Amino acid sequence: MERCYCTKSELELFGPEKIQLAIENSSFVEIHPVASISYRNTIEFQITGLGDAYFDLSHVLLNIQAKILKVEETAFTVNDKCGSINYLLNTMYSECHISLNDRQISSESNYAYKTYIPSTLFHSESSQKNFLRAGMFYKDTAGEFDDTDVTAAGKNLG
Repeated sequence: MERCYCTKSELELFGPEKIQLAIENSSFVEIHPVASISYRNTIEFQITGLGDAYFDLSHVLLNIQAKILKVEETAFTVNDKCGSINYLLNTMYSECHISLNDRQISSESNYAYKTYIPSTLFHSESSQKNFLRAGMFYKDTAGEFDDTDVTAAGKNLG
């Protein structure tokens, strides 16, 4: 077997500039849910093919606009104490299923736990304070997990 020596691309600081020729153009496509969204209802997106184009799943974005209401569907007042659960953008879903060409490739039950626990245990403090904040992750203060006071008097900063 013939050997070919190479270096890691991250270390090729002085090599010739590489030009990507495979992708001629790209665009973002806005896709809305199949049905209207209601409380405890499934949110489903149907994404169909675009001929010779393909979707880069690593660049999929989910835009969420939400309003938190009381149980009786009225707005909170200034005097009400209200706060969201930690890591809201990942813990607001209980299950997540992904199918391609009517074939299920991923099924996650207990999705909220499966995203929160690794974020707490396996991400560095730096990543928790930076990019996980985009998902509304704020690490809880040790020993103050049960403190749900969202005012300045609360001791739990997460």
